[in-house]
Amino acid sequence: LHHLYIAHELAINEDININVDKTKHPNMEDSMRSSLKDSYWNLFKEQITENPPKLELAFELLTEIKKSLDFVMTPNIINLRNDVNEVLDIKTLKKQAENNAIDVTYYAKYIISVISKICAPVRDSYVAKLSKESDMVTIFRGIVQILSLMKYDLLNFTIKITKPYIMANNLAYEREKFKEYVIAIGGELAKTRKWLLKHNDSNLSAKTIVCNAFIDFLTWDNNEPYPETLFLEAERLVKLQLDYFRLTISCTLYFLAIGLLTPVFQSDDQFRDTIKSFILTIMSEARNDEDVKEITKNIAEELLSTIVTNLQKQKKTLKRKEKVELKLYQETMERVSLPNNKIRLLVCDRVNNYLKQSLSLRASSDSNFPQALNIFKKELNSIKLLFERIFKHNLLVCMEHYEHILKVNKVNDSLK
Repeated sequence: LHHLYIAHELAINEDININVDKTKHPNMEDSMRSSLKDSYWNLFKEQITENPPKLELAFELLTEIKKSLDFVMTPNIINLRNDVNEVLDIKTLKKQAENNAIDVTYYAKYIISVISKICAPVRDSYVAKLSKESDMVTIFRGIVQILSLMKYDLLNFTIKITKPYIMANNLAYEREKFKEYVIAIGGELAKTRKWLLKHNDSNLSAKTIVCNAFIDFLTWDNNEPYPETLFLEAERLVKLQLDYFRLTISCTLYFLAIGLLTPVFQSDDQFRDTIKSFILTIMSEARNDEDVKEITKNIAEELLSTIVTNLQKQKKTLKRKEKVELKLYQETMERVSLPNNKIRLLVCDRVNNYLKQSLSLRASSDSNFPQALNIFKKELNSIKLLFERIFKHNLLVCMEHYEHILKVNKVNDSLK
């Protein structure tokens, strides 16, 4: 799986770069994670300095460190791997923990000595500094940190030595690795078969059937696992689905907003762009229909405020009929959160047809772009490009598996 993943990412993601993002600005999640880490190490310090010491956490930590060491040691490091398995034997460590007999100082020094033998030269100064440290918490925290960095080093080394071959033999290599994966899971693609055969049609080509089936991923049930042929695309498909959800809701809200506005605003391009930008911004946090239901209240209030402000600039006031329309708009907005909302269904249908046609074309074309969605062209094209990239590469790698599934199903049908 390790090599299959790297081969796939190199093929579909030209900008792949496996490293620690030091430029990332901390957010709430990062702060919470940092706080939890501090709490963990504070607890570790309390336990090992008690008299007598509590060593349950030390046992768990050594167990995880052993797993990390096993991960970063390449297959050719046989003798050292055997030595690590002997010294950090889980059964022995567990017995020592139960008897409060784990010598944390001994294990810390041993682990640092192992790391010094297998780490990349770029980590030597860090290891040297760690070997001079006397505080056990600082030492073990440093061990965990450097092992995390060594995982990145190993992945980047793997990429470096395999990239030239992969890029020269891209498809053949990934097809071969995927076949090995299929054999490893028992040779069956049950999830893929279930997904694909829902769209089976004897009058359509295999490619068209797959194309139709791919539309499922725009509204995929998150409780259902993805087909085996797309397990490496899970992260991108989740992003695609979320972008699709936000865009179709944004389009629906926009059409409602514009449709219920007074003519003076319907013809105002600048105001229309303002409404679009506001809706896209507020929808950027939505993840489900419940979020939409809450967000629509804010959109209605903001729209009313914006209209009143613009009318005041023009020294006009809302007529009674227009006030009624705005009240109707406020009442209508929450209905957008319902999956069976007619306008929402219409927008989804237009977007789906456009994306489906885009997948079936050999070259991208604007001729089939839905004109009603023209104001959202940039956003829709962004979704289209990601969808096309996933679909086209997946066909190149997995089409023979799809054809086999459809062929076997056809034979089985003929025997009934």
